[in-house]
Amino acid sequence: MPQSRTSFVAVASITFAHPLFLSQSPLEQAASSPYFPLGLLYLAGYVREAGHDVTIFDGTFQPDEAAFADHLDKHKPDVVGLSSLITTRATALRLARTASQHGATVIFGGPDPTMDPGPYLADANVDIVVHHEGEQTIARLLDLVDAGSLALENLAQEPGVAYRRQGTVAINGPRPPIENLDELPLPARDLIDMDRYLNQWQQDNGYTSITVATTRGCPYGCQWCRDAVHGDGYRQRSPENVAAEMKQLKDRYGVESIRLIDDVDGIDRSWIDRWAIEVDRLDAVIPFEALNRLNRTDLPLLDVRDSL
Repeated sequence: MPQSRTSFVAVASITFAHPLFLSQSPLEQAASSPYFPLGLLYLAGYVREAGHDVTIFDGTFQPDEAAFADHLDKHKPDVVGLSSLITTRATALRLARTASQHGATVIFGGPDPTMDPGPYLADANVDIVVHHEGEQTIARLLDLVDAGSLALENLAQEPGVAYRRQGTVAINGPRPPIENLDELPLPARDLIDMDRYLNQWQQDNGYTSITVATTRGCPYGCQWCRDAVHGDGYRQRSPENVAAEMKQLKDRYGVESIRLIDDVDGIDRSWIDRWAIEVDRLDAVIPFEALNRLNRTDLPLLDVRDSL
């Protein structure tokens, strides 16, 4: 197990990096539904509102990984935050090496590092893993670096992180999740090439689509999700908050469909009723599709397009 680096530079900026390259993934190309890096967009919106400078490197449409080095040369971030799935782990760790070579502090998060920080912290290029819900933890770490206090002894006091300590992986307990999701800034969609995504959706599917999340977590507590990023609780944005986002998406991007990426759908009929009323009031009605099969046919005002 590599030893920790013990000195960190004060942070002025952070780059969040999405390590999925369609050019390297025939499976993703065949799926014809390139996903926006919505989790990173939420993180970027949150830390930007907290006063930090943020850029996003989105590998989706880049020709190869050399584009990441170009991004670092241009923006010179002091911190790089990488989100990873098990399917993107190898690519993400290569980007971590590039970020480290550029002198950045490297922080990982996402489903795979939350499940097991060990494989990431076994890489000397990785400084910290943020596990479970990341907004508050990332903002806290950036505040510490701004103050010149992101030292290993201080990490021991911070929930939601894992790091190397005396040759072993130390995993602190999770940070309590954000209970009121309406308090979150909307995803920082302005930091990625939205037109490229929408054009690709139009080309592949015949309509434009944008991903939206209305919930975090799941109410059922299945063993499978015991280490899910958003924990084992269930929280939902208010119908009014979701409708306002839809209105923005409709007016700004002229989007023809939204894809709900919630783990579970349609739990609360009263929520759906209020949502329908509010989107109608705002002239924000947009057809939607979900990750799961929706068998109900009584959803008012909203055209359900099954994505399966």
